[in-house]
Order: sequence, then C-alpha cells, then structure tokens
Amino acid sequence: MAEETLIFVALGSNIEPTINVRRCLRELQRIPETRLAGLSSWYRTRPWGIEDQPEFVNLVVALVSRLSPHRLLRETQAIETRLARRRTQRNGPRTIDLDILLYGDTLVDGDDLKIPHPGLTERDFMLIPLLELAPDAVHPELGRPLRELICEIRYRQIIARLPARTCAPAAAATPPPMAAATVG
Repeated sequence: MAEETLIFVALGSNIEPTINVRRCLRELQRIPETRLAGLSSWYRTRPWGIEDQPEFVNLVVALVSRLSPHRLLRETQAIETRLARRRTQRNGPRTIDLDILLYGDTLVDGDDLKIPHPGLTERDFMLIPLLELAPDAVHPELGRPLRELICEIRYRQIIARLPARTCAPAAAATPPPMAAATVG
C-alpha cells in the first residue's frame, strides 16, 4: 500500500465563493484514500491576471493522501468539473480553482502538472495561507524555508483575512487544525 503524504492544495473562487468553497471542502473529503487534515484562514483577494472581475476568496487546505500526484490531480479536476468550473478564459472568473502547491517533498515537472506549483513563491494568496498550516515548510526544489520567501513575493493580492464566522465551513467540512505540520 502507498505511503501517506502531506499535500497542500490552494482553493480559490470568485463566483458565489462562500457557497462554492464550502461545497469544494465537502468534495475534497470524498476523495478516496485521502483525508482533510487542515484548513487555513480564508482570504479576500484581488483577481490575478485579469483584474476586471469580482474579488476572490482564497485559502489552502492540507490533505493526507495515498494517491499519486497525477491521480490527485485527476480527482481535483473532477471536483472542479462537478462544481461547474468552465475554462473559457485563462485567469477569468471561476466557481472553483484547485492547485496542488506541494506534495510532500516530491518534484513533478510535467506538461499537465508542476509541483511545487510555479506560483507558490510569487503569489501571497498561496504562500501565506500555506504557512499558516506549515510554518516550518521547506521548498523542496529551492531547499529554503518558505517563510524566508515571503519578502520575494511578486504579486500581493490579499486584501483581508476574513473573520472566522464569515467563512466557517459546514460541520462536515471542519477538520482539526494542524498544530505543527511540516514538509521537507
């Protein structure tokens, strides 16, 4: 049986974001051989890429899974499809967007999947929520602690951290907080 791996996945939505993020969290808990292990704060963020669209809600979840990176990618893409994600415009509005940021210390460099996610060290809405869950995480390719990379972020899109009462997921989607998860 495959070994369990700690994985971090970014979630984002700007079409009915509260509803769609909650739905996505429930869907993530249905992925085979995978459990939701942590949930960052939710952040209100400016759109990245195309600015003339509604603001986003972004967060990061920690998963523990026995699935391979490509199998997890297929599962997250299936969730996007079930939540009516339409890929009509690159960086355009979306019901949900799921990006695998880190998969343990695994490196993947394929046409369909790159791990670590190339935007991880460039976008605050990916890096800052991940650091909430894994403050001691090390970038598996750069060999540097992620917290050291905050100063090098190119795109600062975070407007505000949302109050807990605003973003509290449904009871079925409330994982225990991760005290000291590490990667690398």
